[in-house]
Amino acid sequence: MADAVPPTAAAPEHPWLVRFLMALTGPWNRESVLSLVKLVVLILFIKGCIIDQYSIPSGSMEPTLHGDERFLRGDRVLVNKWLYGPRIPFTTIRLWDWAEPKRWDIVVFKPVKGASNHPILIKRVVGLPGERVRIAGGGIEVNGERLEFPASLPPGQYYCNDLDILQRALTAPTPQERRYWEAVREQYPLRYGVREEDQYLVVPKDHYLMLGDNSLESVDSRVFGWVPRHHVYGRAFGMWWPWPRRQDFTGFSHTWWGKLLLYGIPALLLAAEVRQYLRQRRRQTPAG
Repeated sequence: MADAVPPTAAAPEHPWLVRFLMALTGPWNRESVLSLVKLVVLILFIKGCIIDQYSIPSGSMEPTLHGDERFLRGDRVLVNKWLYGPRIPFTTIRLWDWAEPKRWDIVVFKPVKGASNHPILIKRVVGLPGERVRIAGGGIEVNGERLEFPASLPPGQYYCNDLDILQRALTAPTPQERRYWEAVREQYPLRYGVREEDQYLVVPKDHYLMLGDNSLESVDSRVFGWVPRHHVYGRAFGMWWPWPRRQDFTGFSHTWWGKLLLYGIPALLLAAEVRQYLRQRRRQTPAG
């Protein structure tokens, strides 16, 4: 009688979550893990250095951009991160400085420490390095000359200074409203671009004065001061959500290189996935 062959031990069954992930990604072997790592690195590079999307956290840019922190409620913008120079992802370290932010650009930036509860802010560039910027009578004076507002600003745009907030407190129709505006002045004092001392009027080198379009409700550079250039992540060039409000701010999506980024990057990611899938299928197909 031939020696009995011991039964093969049954392979341990993976937890359901692991089985579900393996059904999506294929078997977990060295090659598939390397492909996944390459894909993650590519996505991080694209999001950190080329293009990304952000939701609007507050109403400081209304009516241009609507802010709401609830899921898919606020506007979502696409940001060109390549324009000002690529950065190391998750940092403010810029590898190269390319184009300079221009006045009236809508930009996404990291606020200075302690300036905001939101990790990312979106405002409009108003004051440039070396300029003497003063907010008065609802307008902006740069080096003693009144700026003309561009068509991209909301009609009747009015930038508030401390006197405007004080006037609201003094003329408030109820004691409750008066106390509200007094509390606003105390908690969010408007200084930069408002007070008469040079330290509050002259924009330092490699810094910018950022203001929200909803001037009365915006906590911006008037409160937290100048924004360093290396804190600026990129320029918002369009809004993709909500779909009925989608728009292109800069004409980026109509340029050949804009189309290449908007459509070429998703096509590249899809092609990488298809290539990996076909390679796995070829390995699994038995030889004829």
